[in-house]
Amino acid sequence: MALENKKNMILKLVFAFLLGQSAQAKIILPELLAKQAVNNIRFLSQDGKFTYYQKRSGSLLFSSNYKVAELIKGQIGTQYTLIGTPARKKIVVMQNENFHTFYSIRSREKIFLLDFGGTNPKEVGMGSAAALHLNDSWLSYYDYYSKVLSFENTTNAALKFSLKLNNRINPYFTPQVVMSDDNTVYYTDLGENGAVGLLEFKRNTGKAELIFKATTPMVKAEICLHNDYLVMGLFGLNFSKNGASITRAALPLSDFKKRETIYTSSTNDFGQLVCDFSKDYITFIKNFGSNDQISTDLVDLNPSNKEIKMLSEMKTITSVINMDGTLLALDKGKYYIVKGTIDYKNIDSLKALPPSGASEAIKQIDKELGNE
Repeated sequence: MALENKKNMILKLVFAFLLGQSAQAKIILPELLAKQAVNNIRFLSQDGKFTYYQKRSGSLLFSSNYKVAELIKGQIGTQYTLIGTPARKKIVVMQNENFHTFYSIRSREKIFLLDFGGTNPKEVGMGSAAALHLNDSWLSYYDYYSKVLSFENTTNAALKFSLKLNNRINPYFTPQVVMSDDNTVYYTDLGENGAVGLLEFKRNTGKAELIFKATTPMVKAEICLHNDYLVMGLFGLNFSKNGASITRAALPLSDFKKRETIYTSSTNDFGQLVCDFSKDYITFIKNFGSNDQISTDLVDLNPSNKEIKMLSEMKTITSVINMDGTLLALDKGKYYIVKGTIDYKNIDSLKALPPSGASEAIKQIDKELGNE
């Protein structure tokens, strides 16, 4: 009897241990791997059929179906940033030829516009923080030196307008910008004391109206469009005790003061709102630690029931990117797939080989572009 009781006790302890291990199981995110160096890739299509990537020589290249085309040529060490949206009509290319010689987030970069999956870039201008709006029908970019926010229609370059920011206190401030329709722009600016404000600009009147102003300069504001709502996140900076909040207001706006609060936190979250990945969720980086000891991970916020769902358990996530329907998180220099089912390392989305075969196709690519 004593032996039997001992066996039962051991079984109970083992079962309890297994339950505890199961409860503490971590969310394991697969690392982004591809058939070429990930640090050279600038944009992968959702179906894996084409890739934009850069080479150390300073060129931006396009690869698809055993064909490679050189799109833009720059100096050695040139860095490229490519930006796309779920509309999948246009891609913005930003070229920084002084990435390794002029260390400044305010530097002007050459801005090009491409058709989605296209190979004929059109130079637009010089600036920073480029973004696409309204199903890729508008492009915006900012000049830190003139403090001018420029807009250009992506199909008719003659349609242009610009906004002059009021900010005189922070030379590194980057405005947040969204367009809810062809006539309405929402953007952030800084007041005389450095507190962030949200403005509504109407093209038909040429006037901007302040619809929100923060009470302290120790918060940053982020805005985005989610379904038919304007979403605003306020996140405390540095070691302030302002915490975080996310609110939303139905479009078209009637009274922004009556917006709905869908999330609050006593700690300062990183933010980086992603509103264009899912119709059901808003994704952002939440601080699960304290303002003194930060622990950051990616979460989904359901605006309907205000519930939070963890997407990672790495504690040091610093950035999140929506790359053509694949949600990526950056942690310690590596990219991890948070959402998305494409295996970029093993996927075979290529069409039939050319008659000469793969070897000849690869030789031709090397001959045209050089094998680094």
